[in-house]
Amino acid sequence: MGKETYRIEEYWHDEVTAFGTAFGILGERETPKEDFCESTDFNNLESSLPPNTIKVATFVYKEYSTKKINFYVCSFPEPHPHYSYSLFSIMWSRDNLWELNPWYCCSVKSELPQPCLHKEAASWMFKEMTTNGCAIAPLEVFKNGKLEILI
Repeated sequence: MGKETYRIEEYWHDEVTAFGTAFGILGERETPKEDFCESTDFNNLESSLPPNTIKVATFVYKEYSTKKINFYVCSFPEPHPHYSYSLFSIMWSRDNLWELNPWYCCSVKSELPQPCLHKEAASWMFKEMTTNGCAIAPLEVFKNGKLEILI
């Protein structure tokens, strides 16, 4: 059996830093449009996602909202030859708006270049969240909600 050529681990920054880097708020990427993080139109937010984004899951937590939370993952380069992945959502807020929210992030460490590992990174992040909770939601939220993995 061949040796695994990459390792997925927690990102050393926080989710907000990862989200800001992936969406061009931080770093050298083009700055997104001014209203990029909330809208009355779900499609407006979804169409403004980074080009390498894939939808990975939906989640319903009826104590918060009857509308599904849609989870996406995208990659962004770190300052060295590694890639990081940001897991974020488009969700209906209590303010009656669709919002983009960061949930989790991870890094892929490798000695060799890797193909896109969106699915592997998303699976790793969901396992961490549903085992330990995350900054946005404690473990109880995942136990009482319904997560549907699409990948």
